[in-house]
Order: sequence, then structure tokens, then C-alpha cells
Amino acid sequence: MFAYIVEPLYVKNGQDVIAADFYHPKNIERPPVILMAPEFASLRHFKLAQFAKRFARAGYAVVLFDYRYWGGSTGRPRELISLDLQLEDWRMMIAHLSARKSIDTTKIILWGTGLSGGYVLQLAATLNNIHAVIAQVPFVDGNEYAKSYPIQYMAKALKRSSQDYMSAKIAIPSKKLAVVDPNGLCIFPTHEAYEGYLSILNPDFYWSGEVPARVFFSLLKFRPILQVEHIKIPSLIIAAQHDRQMPVEVVRETVTNLALHVEYHEWEMNHFDIYHGKNFEKAISTQLDFLSKLI
Repeated sequence: MFAYIVEPLYVKNGQDVIAADFYHPKNIERPPVILMAPEFASLRHFKLAQFAKRFARAGYAVVLFDYRYWGGSTGRPRELISLDLQLEDWRMMIAHLSARKSIDTTKIILWGTGLSGGYVLQLAATLNNIHAVIAQVPFVDGNEYAKSYPIQYMAKALKRSSQDYMSAKIAIPSKKLAVVDPNGLCIFPTHEAYEGYLSILNPDFYWSGEVPARVFFSLLKFRPILQVEHIKIPSLIIAAQHDRQMPVEVVRETVTNLALHVEYHEWEMNHFDIYHGKNFEKAISTQLDFLSKLI
């Protein structure tokens, strides 16, 4: 076990600044580095520090960042989710790490959860300077998300998303969608999602619980499952058998497409159980074991 320090890190991205926490184990020169970012509509302070601390104690440097428009990062409107811009944030942070002399730039590991789990799989399929990838309960197919979305809300959600897209074009206030609501129109309309988000919130940090609605249409089109066959680096995927945000069957299909390069686990849990108790401990143990085989 290693002692570690945590330092603030700010990375310029165009007119904005990405805020991050840089965990650095003591007495290790140029450690491998794990780059992490949060769930859909979440902050780095929502249960991710517990993962970062355990990785740092095991001897890995960790950079845990907020996307633009979220948390400590700059950008307006606040709590905007653009899949393209969030992927750009990942690329910017990877480029920053690739230029740092204090870490082993040949051992950059991408770590994602939920939507960011989909991001890291897509990035691993397209970038050449990544050593390994870890994706837990990943969002891998917008088509499947659409199929499981309640039909009684679909037309309203698409209309709200289109209205918000047009609002952005003419610079009027955003049309919003709730992230979760157990009884109404929202991004993830299940009791599991509602209770799950409440379980990871940090009361010390602001979270409105709603986002500009334009992201809904983008989620329907986001399909990293179509690109994972191009991943040629070691990959770890952990799935939840009772995940209501992304059916486990489509995660299994994703794993089949990855073939020779993937270590796969699925456990009897729901999407948010991986952040808590015995499932968190099982996840961090599995991830550290995976990494120990590579470094």
C-alpha cells in the first residue's frame, strides 16, 4: 500500500478549463496513470473518489476530471451534456497526460462508468496511445436504450429534445429534461435510476437533477458497440445483470465483438450497486487484479 497526495489539476480546452484531481502515489517514479470521468449527468465527487483512492494506494496515478459545464470545470450553459464535447474532453486530457513527465505515458488506462464506460470503449477503438481500458456498467448502444424507453414518453422526449436544439440555435434558454423521475418524463424513467442517482449524490455539491434536453436525441444515436471490434488492447468490462439503463444482453453482445481482448464479469446487481458495499469492494478488487496482470 502506498501513501499518496492529491493535487488540483486544471487543463485548458479552448475557452474553457477542465478541473481534475490528480492522485499521485509517493515514492514511485513515473507510475502508470488511470484517467477517470463520471456517469451521465454526474460529478467527479459522486462516489468516484473512493475508486481513485484505492487505485492510488495500489501505486497508480489517477486523474479524475469533470466534463466542461459540470462541477469545477467551466462552460455555459451549466449542466450541458454534449457527447461530442465530452469525448473531446477525454481526448484533451489524454493529450495532456501524454505530455507529462511525472507519469509513465506508455501506460495510460481509461476508466469509465455508465455513459463514460461507453466513451472509453469508443476511444480505445480509435486511439493508439492507450494501454488498457476498464468499463463498468457501460452504456454501449443507444438503439437498445431507445427500445427500453417507455413508449408513452418517447414522443414527448423527442419533441423536448428538438425544441432545446432549436433554442440553442437562437440563443434562448434551454428546454430541460429531468435526469430521473419515477413518475414522469425524464432521461432514465425507472425507480432503479431514481433511487440510484439519489444514492450517489454528494450533498456538498450542487446538482439540479435536470439537463438541456438536446442530449436525449444524441443518446439514441450513440453506439460504441459498433466500434469495439477495433479494440486491440486489454479490456475489462463489468456488467449488472439487472441493469435497467443498458440491458445485460447487449453488453454480452459487445463483449462478443471484443473477442480476444476482453475480460468480462457480470454480477447479480443493478446499475448503481457497483458504487456501494460489497459490490464496490468486488469491483475494485477485480479491477486491481486486472491491472496487476498488465503492469
